[in-house]
Amino acid sequence: MSATFRELSDRVGQVGELYARMHNIERNADWYLLKLAEELGELTAEHLLLAGRAKPNSDGSGGTREALESEAADLFGQFVLYLRANEIDIEAAIERKWLRHLDKYVGLDAEETASGI
Repeated sequence: MSATFRELSDRVGQVGELYARMHNIERNADWYLLKLAEELGELTAEHLLLAGRAKPNSDGSGGTREALESEAADLFGQFVLYLRANEIDIEAAIERKWLRHLDKYVGLDAEETASGI
């Protein structure tokens, strides 16, 4: 059974709180954003390793599908923490910014869509 985004967000938030307490991390607005950048860098590194476009780690780790998925999970988890810290209702924002286009473009062929009709 799949959790709703709110349930997942709450669980990720709990893990974030535990991690911050265990490691004595004081999080602020900058920390959340910088942590996102860090995790994106780690995902990028795994992507390049998996694609054979980066040198393997000196210890031979990384470059696997599991490592890529783990970094994607880290990035997503940190993004959820960023949303929570900044009180962003991502579901409403996605509706407003992305999904409103469905009504506009559903039924148009690719050429019409590309030309902005």
